[in-house]
Amino acid sequence: MQKIWLAALLCSLCLPGSLLAEGPLPEGNVDLSSLTANVKVNPYAQVGFQWGGSSLNLPIEAERLLSPDFVLQIGDLDVSLRDANFWSGTAGFSIVAYKKYSLFATAGGIVGRQFVTSGTIPISLGLLGTTALIEFTNKNVESWFIQTGIGLGPVLAGLYWDYFGFEFGDPRNPSGLLPNQTLTGDILAKTFAPFAGLALPASGATLTIIYSPLAYSNTKLPLRNSQNTLTELRYSWNKPGDLINAMVQYNTPLNSSLSFGLWGG
Repeated sequence: MQKIWLAALLCSLCLPGSLLAEGPLPEGNVDLSSLTANVKVNPYAQVGFQWGGSSLNLPIEAERLLSPDFVLQIGDLDVSLRDANFWSGTAGFSIVAYKKYSLFATAGGIVGRQFVTSGTIPISLGLLGTTALIEFTNKNVESWFIQTGIGLGPVLAGLYWDYFGFEFGDPRNPSGLLPNQTLTGDILAKTFAPFAGLALPASGATLTIIYSPLAYSNTKLPLRNSQNTLTELRYSWNKPGDLINAMVQYNTPLNSSLSFGLWGG
């Protein structure tokens, strides 16, 4: 990680030096218009709709001795997100100098709404076993991301953070409501990754791809049952994971200072 931060620091130090290497500053009075003629600032805002889905395996592996012949065992919880679709928004800017060097930053989030999480969990008692199907109603959804970096021509390098959390409750199965209606919980997942990427323009459209083999993520899952007992589970990657993101964007100018675009990723 220290090497990554060192590389980012060297890039930030080398970028101003490269800009100055394009030519010496004029002596005497400095004409600001001549300095900014080759610098372009592009602020932007985007609104869209995103379809999301996820499957998680959360290890629990709990057991309780009821008698010498009966042991209650609870296995891993498999969870999937259904109907996790939201309106989303993004805002950011890019600063391009000499059509070659760039600095960019983007932040985005979603408009939260209720959705459904479904899961299965194996339960056994002695020689008897079954797989329980459970659905939860989720609310108070909060999700956002921040992405920032620098570019040299089509080559990008930067940092990425995201945050995703929600509360779940009202457990039920296909037969109806479950007796323990007080079972609730909170899921909070955070991710950080340094990335490299490419921005490839073609005929008014730009394809941007970023990738990181050094994605660090952790998940926290506090659960509260009908006895008001709080259990807090924490999960983290045993090693860095992979992060890959691709987006295509098409822009058409409306006037000298305004353009209209379509994007998807």
